[in-house]
Amino acid sequence: MEKFDFATLEMNDEQKEFASALTLITEGKECLAAEILKNLYCESHDYSLQSSCAKILFELYFTKSEWKQLEMLGLLDDLSIDQSNRLIAKACSSKSEKTTFSFLNDEIRIPMKLSISGSPTVDVMINGNKKSFWLDTGAGMTVISNALVSDCNINIVKDEELEVGNSTSQNFSADLAIIDIIGIQGLTIHNQPTLVLANDLLMIQNPKTEEIMQVDGIIGWDIIQHIFLEIDYGRKQVIIQKPQRKDGVENNLFFCGYPILKVKGQNQVPLYFGLDTGANKSHFGQPLLSKIDNLKIARRKVHSGGFGDVKERELDSIESLTVNLNENQSIRLHNVREMLTDLATFFKLDGVFGSDIAKDGRMVIDYMNRKFELVFI
Repeated sequence: MEKFDFATLEMNDEQKEFASALTLITEGKECLAAEILKNLYCESHDYSLQSSCAKILFELYFTKSEWKQLEMLGLLDDLSIDQSNRLIAKACSSKSEKTTFSFLNDEIRIPMKLSISGSPTVDVMINGNKKSFWLDTGAGMTVISNALVSDCNINIVKDEELEVGNSTSQNFSADLAIIDIIGIQGLTIHNQPTLVLANDLLMIQNPKTEEIMQVDGIIGWDIIQHIFLEIDYGRKQVIIQKPQRKDGVENNLFFCGYPILKVKGQNQVPLYFGLDTGANKSHFGQPLLSKIDNLKIARRKVHSGGFGDVKERELDSIESLTVNLNENQSIRLHNVREMLTDLATFFKLDGVFGSDIAKDGRMVIDYMNRKFELVFI
């Protein structure tokens, strides 16, 4: 089931219920899935199943800022959940003001630069101060550097030390803060929780040129899920709109600790790829190798990693890979290197799409309708 095979034989009734909840999650119906998972979590005596339900429920409620649900279910004290995540949720549940989004314009167009790692970077106003932020779907939470705390008059709200992980499974100390006002032209976000990391962790050095890039912060999935976002790599601009619910949209995007796209490989085999606009290149996961035949794999030395850990590594690399986004559109990738860590909750992904899939085109993320598109003109 971790590899999205929900037709496993010899399942008992509880396992069948769990499989049905996983299916609902992949269909973008996480509210229905959560009801099934809640019953299993509260009633099952199978510790492994209960633990899996706890982890998925925590992610579903955490990403929607439903702190009271986490509290009511006892998930804030469940030891199968990462301690730092529980501390963050406890701190957020105690804050009096909810996060709100206010759209003054129908459409916001912002100039965009690409960082040396390929991440779209835009100017935002933090408590009235102009700063440079990444747009990173792979970051679960919005992040700021420690320097912004004093620069922008931001209050730290958590005394207990937190630890957060990066894309190479390294852990770093962090604090939690609430940003009063984030302004992105006509979009204003009030009372946004954010992680605070040491300044040097928000630096990336280009291994070839030794150029150092520092970013002030990261707009993460906690914000991106609430907007209609177009990243136009060809025109180097970002377009933000207020999301509108649409009828009859075929969904191909869902969330389970990480935004995940439903795509297909050769012979129409279903594949599941994460979406990471903070990554320059796409990656493959180990489950892919058992689903796609005749892949040419070579061992290569490449520079890879995330914040705080970019270095040369020897990794397996697929020479060429074609993935179908839909029946009319294919994504052709070359020299696709292996993922360094599992990124989703419970699920083992077949890979992760980076910004390379939208080179010279537009990436459209409409999470309200669970829809992702690539547009090339």
